[in-house]
Parts: sequence; structure tokens; C-alpha cells
Amino acid sequence: MRTIRRFLRMYQSFVVSGTILVFCLIAFFVGVSPGIKMTIKLFKETQTLRSTVKTLETKKRILDELDVTVLTSYAKAAISAVPADKSLGSLFSTVDALTAREGVTVTGVSLGHVGSVATESARSLSADEKKIGVNIVPFSIIIEGSIDRVRNVVDSAVKIRRFFRVRSFDLTFDNKTGVTKSTLAMDAYYVPDPKLLSKVTDSLTTLSAEEIEILDKVASFPLLTPETPVSSGSAIIQTEPVTIDPFSP
Repeated sequence: MRTIRRFLRMYQSFVVSGTILVFCLIAFFVGVSPGIKMTIKLFKETQTLRSTVKTLETKKRILDELDVTVLTSYAKAAISAVPADKSLGSLFSTVDALTAREGVTVTGVSLGHVGSVATESARSLSADEKKIGVNIVPFSIIIEGSIDRVRNVVDSAVKIRRFFRVRSFDLTFDNKTGVTKSTLAMDAYYVPDPKLLSKVTDSLTTLSAEEIEILDKVASFPLLTPETPVSSGSAIIQTEPVTIDPFSP
């Protein structure tokens, strides 16, 4: 005990200083260090919030400048040209309306493969679909009529507002009756709705002049099937067959 007292008397200043130093170290690691970390965290969050607010302000400004009526017409035109699903009803009714307009007779219609009526999860994208960035419904039609009318069908098929592509066609002539029979191998397009929606904080840009020109061109193509009004909660335009139901007995 005497030894401890003697030690404290001799090194009293060092003991006091050491005790203060230990207390300061404990206070730093227990109180100051977490406070510094919290301050840095709050600063980073503040910077992120400022960036988010700036993005939202820009998005609001862009949205305020947009014409809802024009955007709605663009959306309807785009969806009627390339729907969000296979929309086989509009596909066949468009074929029916096109051939009726050109005055030819449809003697056969078929889908290219079973995948055309399968669910999206049951099929994978082909190389051609990956290349052009849309889904394809291959089909073929057999038509009969005069050569001029058959030619008009081939020419008009790629100029209507349910986008088709003519992959190939063949012609058979009947010299006795003057009737031309043709088998057209075609593709229809659709783009499924995205599974993930964009975030509210994602940036928004206005349509470019090139995009507006493309949309105006799409809207200028004739629509051969009737449009059903779209509700505010729907982004898909549904169309019904005009005269025929290809799946009826």
C-alpha cells in the first residue's frame, strides 16, 4: 500500500495525464467517432436527395410541357401498329379487312409454329427477334384473285397500321380462269409490356425530332380494324375481328 502511495506521489502528474488521455480516447471512440460517421452519412444522403429533387424538378418541367392529347394519339398509333401481346384477333381481322379491300379471296390462314399461341414463358426469342428487338408471330395466308389485286395485297401489307413483314410469296396462274393463287409467308410483331417499371427518380427526356417523325409516319398508316377506347388504367388497345373468327368451328 505504501509503495502504491509513493508511486502516486512521485508520478502524480503522469497518472492524471494518463487518466485524462484514456478518458478522451474512450470519449472519442464512443461519442465523437460515431458522430463523425453519422455526419458523413447525412452529408451523402443530403447530396443524394438534392440530386433526386433536381431530377424530379426536371421531370415535372418536362411533363408540364407535354401535350397529353398528342401523346395519347402517339401511344394509340404505336400500340395499334405493334401491340403488347400477340393479339391474334386483330391480326386475322386485319388480314380479312386488307384482302376484302383489295378484292381477293382468302382460302387459307395458318400460324407458322405452335409457339405463336404459347405463353411467353414457354418460348425463347429467336435470333431474328433478338436482332430486330421485337417478338414475331409468323403466319401465312393463301389468297386467290387477279394478278393485279394479288400484287396490291403484297404491296399494301407493309403499309398498314398493324405492322406486317412479307418474308416470301409464290404465285400460281390458272390460264383458263385467269385466277392467280398466292401463298404469302408473313410476320406480325408485338412487344410485351415491361416486367419492371422505371423508378420515379429515373431521368426523363422529351421525344426527339426523329422519334416524332417516326410516330407521325406510323399514325399516317391506315388502320383497318376498329379501335376500342382505352381506359385510363390500361396501356393496351384491344381490337376485335371484323367478320371472321379463325378459331370458330
